[in-house]
Amino acid sequence: MTSKSYSMSSHGRCAARAALELGCALALVACASAPPPAEVYATTASKPKERAAQSAAPPTPDQLSARYAKGDRKFDGVQLPGAELSAANLGAASFRGANLSGADLRAALLESSDFSEADLRGAHLDGAKLTGASLRGAQLAKATLVDAVLWTADLSGAVLDGARVDQANLQHADLTQAKLRSASLKLTLLETAVLRGADLSGANLTQATLPDADLEGAKLAQANLSQADFGRAQLRDADLSGALLCRTNFLNTDLASAKLEGARYGKTTPLPPGFDAKAKGAVEDPCCDQTDFERACGWKRP
Repeated sequence: MTSKSYSMSSHGRCAARAALELGCALALVACASAPPPAEVYATTASKPKERAAQSAAPPTPDQLSARYAKGDRKFDGVQLPGAELSAANLGAASFRGANLSGADLRAALLESSDFSEADLRGAHLDGAKLTGASLRGAQLAKATLVDAVLWTADLSGAVLDGARVDQANLQHADLTQAKLRSASLKLTLLETAVLRGADLSGANLTQATLPDADLEGAKLAQANLSQADFGRAQLRDADLSGALLCRTNFLNTDLASAKLEGARYGKTTPLPPGFDAKAKGAVEDPCCDQTDFERACGWKRP
C-alpha cells in the first residue's frame, strides 16, 4: 500500500509540473505576439509625422522668415492672413495655394516667387518687387500694387477686380484671361504686355502706356482710356463699347474689328488716318476736349 501510494503521488507531482511549464510557455508566446501599447506608437513612429506637420505651416511671419533664412523655400498652402511681411526678402520661394489675404507685403522682395492660386485678396503689395514672379490664377481682388514691379510676371487667369495697380510696371507681363474689372491702372506701364481675353470692364487706364500690347479679344467696355497710349497695340475683336477715349492715342493701331459702340472721343483723340469712328458707332463728344474732361464727361473713378 505504501509503495503504491508513493508511486501515484510521484506521478501527480510530475503531471502538475508539466502543466505549469506548459502554461508558462503559452504565456510567453502570448506576450511575444501581443502588439506594443499605443504609447509606443505615439512616442516613436508618430514623431516624424508630427514634426512634418509642424513645419508645413508656420503659425507666425517670424517663423516663416526664419525658415527662409535657413534655406527653406517651400511654403505652399501656408495660412498667414493679415501677416506683417513688409520689406521681407522672400524671393524664389513657393507660396502656391497660400492664404496671404490682407497681408502686408509692401516693398517686399518677391522676384521669381510662385504665388499660383494663392489668396492675396486685399493684400498690400505697394512697391513690391515681383519681377518674373508667377501669380497665375491668384486672387488679388481689392489688393494694392501701386508702384509694384511686375516685369515679365505671369498673372494669367488672375483676379484683380477692384485692385489698385497705379504706376506699376507690367511690361512684358502675361495677363491672359485676367480679370481687372473696375481696377485702377493709372500711369501703369503695359508695354508689350499680353492681355488676350482679359476683362478690364470699367477699369481706369488713364495715361497708361500700352505700345505693342496684345489686347486681342479683351473687354474694355465702359473703361476710362483717356490719354492712354495704344500705339501699335493689337486690338482685334477687343470690346471698347462705352469707353471714354479722350485724347487716347490710337495712331498706328488697327481698330477695324474693335467694338466701339457708344465709345466717346473728341477732336483731340489721335485716331488712325482715315479711320471713321462714327461709322463704328463711336460718339464725338465735346466733353473730351475740355480741360477737366473726366468731370465734363461724368466719369466716376472706380
